[in-house]
Amino acid sequence: MARLQYSDFLRQLYGHKVQKLNVNAGFSCPNRDGTKGRGGCIYCNNASFTPAFGHASSSVTQQLLDAKLFYACKYADMKYVAYFQSFTNTYAQIEKLRELYDEALAVDDVVGLVISTRPDCLGDDVLDLLHSINEEHKVIVEIGVETSHDRTLELINRCHSWQCAQNAINKVAQRGLTVGAHLI
Repeated sequence: MARLQYSDFLRQLYGHKVQKLNVNAGFSCPNRDGTKGRGGCIYCNNASFTPAFGHASSSVTQQLLDAKLFYACKYADMKYVAYFQSFTNTYAQIEKLRELYDEALAVDDVVGLVISTRPDCLGDDVLDLLHSINEEHKVIVEIGVETSHDRTLELINRCHSWQCAQNAINKVAQRGLTVGAHLI
């Protein structure tokens, strides 16, 4: 059986060679602010995967322009997807989410969104928004599942269950969105 590389998957999904551009929109997390827990998961260190151009002090537009400049020499005919990766990228009021996602999609050659989030931060209002965006721009929802073992989820301080993750995956898929799972 042939394996599909992630870059080939993105090309098939978006119809172009695409590069993910990290965006730090300044989100928090219910596992950091006291809503679910404090201190985050035991491995949470967003600085470890945030590029130099991905600082929340810059606008979404500026971060994407800086990232495009960084990747400009890689391929001649490149399209991009805005990758909302740092923290929980559905953890804000729906109006704020719409504003940030729309800002990203307004940047030239940004053809879609990749939204990284927790399984317990995907309410119907968020799913409705992502579904509506997906009608014009492909949206991938990456869910931090981490493991199927509740004991391990508790040990790493995730503050959600395996059942919660399963429910979230099903809800995202039922909306016709592309869904991925982050595992440890």
